[in-house]
Amino acid sequence: MDKKIKQLFTQDILRQAAERYGIREDSLNELNGFQNFVYSGMAGDREVILRIAHVTHRNEALTKAELDFIMFLAESGVKAARPIQSLTGDLLHSIDDAFVATAFEKVPGRNAKIAEESNTFYENIGQFVGKIHKLSLRYPSQHVRCEWNENALLASFKNYCPSELHDRFDRLIGEVGALSKDKDAYGLIHGDISCGNYLNDGDKAHIIDFDEAEYCWFVSDIATPLLYEIPIPWVVDGEARKEIAKRFFSNFMNGYCKENTISQVWIKKIPLFIDLRQARVLAALYRSRDFNAPDWSEWNEQARRFYYLNLLNNTPYIELDFSKI
Repeated sequence: MDKKIKQLFTQDILRQAAERYGIREDSLNELNGFQNFVYSGMAGDREVILRIAHVTHRNEALTKAELDFIMFLAESGVKAARPIQSLTGDLLHSIDDAFVATAFEKVPGRNAKIAEESNTFYENIGQFVGKIHKLSLRYPSQHVRCEWNENALLASFKNYCPSELHDRFDRLIGEVGALSKDKDAYGLIHGDISCGNYLNDGDKAHIIDFDEAEYCWFVSDIATPLLYEIPIPWVVDGEARKEIAKRFFSNFMNGYCKENTISQVWIKKIPLFIDLRQARVLAALYRSRDFNAPDWSEWNEQARRFYYLNLLNNTPYIELDFSKI
């Protein structure tokens, strides 16, 4: 989140948003929102999730498009966290013409641990993603979401990231932009499949937070969790790191292929989309984080440096051919 947006957010805005959904202010508990202000709270006798976005991140039209997609998926059998109505029967509210408030059902489960969950859980994540993609192929879009290259982090990459990365970034965007948008490989995707957005409920997988939903290649929703599930070499390196990658990928794809098919042509593009995700992560870090702050840990710095050098030197995130796993 841009530091300027954080400065605009006040307790009064939070109070107004909570009131719209009948959420008790004294029950609010701040969660780890990165792009938005996110809280859990009690509305009556049930716990719900309150999300507040600045209009420069998600305006009402983009938010409505996200909610419509979630409702379509839920009504088609996906166990997605549905948006809930406010006290006036609305799904979203503008607060002070600067913020957009929404609320969602709270789904069961705990936060997943990177590289530590069961094969069954990883398979269930893959099946969940495969179902999203299969349904996306027939989604009757009524409201516009962004195309992949309109993502704010990519659009502002050069504003935040060091100049030595700009040429490599341009080549990366050009390479991705030249790909064909095959009807069975491109559509509205979740956009942020990661350990922060899936919950483990007794090995059942629940994927939450469609805030980054965008039109992109389906393989992006496969590459993104790989980036987050494969530890950086500072934590785990060598063959052990490769084995972690193989275990996640093979189980994820076992589940994915129960719902949807994707050709080996696109599987071979996974490294390209991992690179694209690294560019987004770097833009987010340089935009939002203070590298001299007390909460900037050695792990954070090692990760930043790893992504930075990979992009700068065109170094593979991991030396694996995923089409042969």
